[in-house]
Amino acid sequence: MRLAIRVDASSDIGSGHAVRCVTLAKALQQALKADNILLKVDVVITRGADMLNDAFKAAGFSVIYVNDIHCDVSHIKADIWIVDHYQLDAEFETPLVKSGALVVVIDDLANRQHNCHLLIDANLTNNAEHRYNTLVTQNCVQLIGPKYALLREEFYHVQKKMVPRTSNHILICFGGSDPTNTTSMALEALKEVKDLPLTADVVIGAGNTHKQIIIEQVQLLDKVTLHIDSQNMAELMCKASVMIGAGGSMHWERCICDLPGLIITIADNQREATQCLASRYACEYIGHVTSVNREVIAAALRNYFVKNGAETATQKRLNKIVPLDGGAASVSKEIIYLINTKKDERGFTIEEH
Repeated sequence: MRLAIRVDASSDIGSGHAVRCVTLAKALQQALKADNILLKVDVVITRGADMLNDAFKAAGFSVIYVNDIHCDVSHIKADIWIVDHYQLDAEFETPLVKSGALVVVIDDLANRQHNCHLLIDANLTNNAEHRYNTLVTQNCVQLIGPKYALLREEFYHVQKKMVPRTSNHILICFGGSDPTNTTSMALEALKEVKDLPLTADVVIGAGNTHKQIIIEQVQLLDKVTLHIDSQNMAELMCKASVMIGAGGSMHWERCICDLPGLIITIADNQREATQCLASRYACEYIGHVTSVNREVIAAALRNYFVKNGAETATQKRLNKIVPLDGGAASVSKEIIYLINTKKDERGFTIEEH
């Protein structure tokens, strides 16, 4: 059986889309393996948007290049397509549906039409259950909410890692690429609160275009450790007492690890979910990156560690937001259910390879 993933990863786009697609593909491979079905995976990427090519190949996936985002992909044969791209919509998806493939879309914007059999949006918003009703076909299965966050497997074993948190220890991460270089701003903020006995872990991706600047900043700070392409993010989250970071998928990683957050949104599409979480005391929203500076971050840190005291405990039981029985395994079960029982009804057939 063949799976094709249409996704891009670059310093501008970030790596989050690609990471969650890889997570789902691996979970689906594992689930089908139990039925003695081999799932081969092709990743279709735009030339130049290949920041995670090494990760794709390390996972055993083949990489196929197209010249631009909207390129026709009819020459790529697949039984299942996963499409995770903000610039692709029903116009791209319809030929895939007509080809007989099962089409899965991952989205979190709800700002365009989709033609797919299954849609996944892990965001927590005030109108989450209804915002795709006019954007997908009537028989499209919608998996909505943080239960379906496509987190790496390590996060679903996090309860085994839970230990008493290191007091006054923070985690700084704004995603793998961090195009706004908010990481550097947060490191500058640490200088503003050097009277506090803080230690920190800092996580960036190898493709971060500001990597050298960040390395030099960390070298000038005491008790700050830099991690590049960390493979133990859950462990780092369980160690910290608070995180300075962005919105997006890291919200759900942070919540499942029960880690309070001081959040700066670095993209407009991160604002709604962050505001919703802040209203539920699941984070403190410092503001959008365009309105935040190192003094604002420093004040938030000082407020968290000095002034708030016991009140910071309002950010607790965050792991109730992202249940341990969800994620890629749950989504895989839905995909397999569609393959096995909904073929005739939904008009697609699955060819064994």
